[in-house]
Amino acid sequence: MMIGAIIGKELTEIRRDGRALGLLGIVGLLLVLGLTTGLATENAREREVLQAQADDSAVFLEQGEKNPHSAAHFSRMAHKPVAPLASFDPGVSSYMGQVIWLEAHSRNPAMFRAAEDAPELSRLENFSIAGVLTLILPLLVVLMGYGSIAGERERGTLRQLVGSGASPIHLLLGKFIVIAGVAFAVLAAAVAISTSFSLLSLSESGFSGGDLVLRGLSLLFVYGLYIVCLTAVTLLVSMLVAEARTALLLLLGIWVVTVVGLPRLSASIAEQVYPSPDSATFWEDTRASLQANRPPSESEDYVAVEREVIERALGRELRVDELDDLEINRGALRLEVSEVIDQEAFNAAYAELFANYEKQKNLRRMLSVLSPTIALQHLSRAYSGTDIGAHEHFSLEAERQRNDIVRAMNEDMMLNGAGESFGYLSPPEFWETVPEFDYRPPSVAAAWSESARDLTILLFWGLAAIAAMFWFGANRTRV
Repeated sequence: MMIGAIIGKELTEIRRDGRALGLLGIVGLLLVLGLTTGLATENAREREVLQAQADDSAVFLEQGEKNPHSAAHFSRMAHKPVAPLASFDPGVSSYMGQVIWLEAHSRNPAMFRAAEDAPELSRLENFSIAGVLTLILPLLVVLMGYGSIAGERERGTLRQLVGSGASPIHLLLGKFIVIAGVAFAVLAAAVAISTSFSLLSLSESGFSGGDLVLRGLSLLFVYGLYIVCLTAVTLLVSMLVAEARTALLLLLGIWVVTVVGLPRLSASIAEQVYPSPDSATFWEDTRASLQANRPPSESEDYVAVEREVIERALGRELRVDELDDLEINRGALRLEVSEVIDQEAFNAAYAELFANYEKQKNLRRMLSVLSPTIALQHLSRAYSGTDIGAHEHFSLEAERQRNDIVRAMNEDMMLNGAGESFGYLSPPEFWETVPEFDYRPPSVAAAWSESARDLTILLFWGLAAIAAMFWFGANRTRV
């Protein structure tokens, strides 16, 4: 009963507070703007991806008679589908590239980065719902809560409330429910609308409706934890200082440091400690690794790979003395052996690259002990399907597709072009047998698994803030 009265009182004060209502309106407008620009941007990208896939398939199938090795250099494109919740949090999708050229002899990085192609006036493409919730929602919580205890103490009403039978814990709980409830209502509306629009726009992205709903619920949970932490810290500061003005200044300072400053500083520190290699250095090191990894053509290792390639093409084991007498295209055999040998070096180079990204993320994760915003950003991108882990999954699947395509072409030339060397031409109907790239993005369960440490850190922040608020409320509240 007492808590209900306190909740009613707090809601009345918020309705009368023009500043809180004004900021609430601004947050709503920013969320609408973020949703509109996000949906427009991602829908345009999705249309581009689908059209590019159709064009790429049509050109490939209409090659006519052609040498398969030439076609392997012409090859195919692997187009990264747009994550349905990229409109909520675009993450790193604009910076990691959208298309991978599946070329023979080379594992290429993703190209066509939206951030590079965007004109100056399209900066709003980086404006997202996640950005508004992360940066602006804390200000709403601060504005609603900075005077909750300190303001009551200044006006003398805190003593009256306690004297009327309201315990400090009841006061804190009632105020916490109202402030967190208003912020959570804004959050729930933003996530629900974004998820609903994404469900309506599902096409050939590979995401299922059920997976998308689980992603939306996951986002609701972690941003809810963020609100819990923000509200508890706000009330704790308001309880510990003497004046509401002091609480406001202190909370704004905390916002600047933990929400604005530390996330950006952590990214800069991570890049300095574990710098990303530039393109020239990466390819120079990769070429050196390729050369070092190639055995002489007469070595036992090379002959063993030859036997493996032929047996895979024939679908059977070779007899001991059969290798030298087979009627096959030896040029195509050398090409496929080269692909198999080089694959190990390419995989190692890219594994090292993504391992460096993971080191950067782990360092930022360590710094999230000082700022829950960093952990929230990691979780938001993971559940939206727009983090580096999602891009690495796409890169690995594209590489598997490249290996399948090149293998199919080399085996056709090897088995059907005996004695013709590079003069062999595949018939037009052969191109229809080359596998299409059927990409299936990782599920939200994979995101949960990969981001478990970030979730643990955010949970720790929420529980610690709640515990501190109620402990100080029970033992240190001054009336």
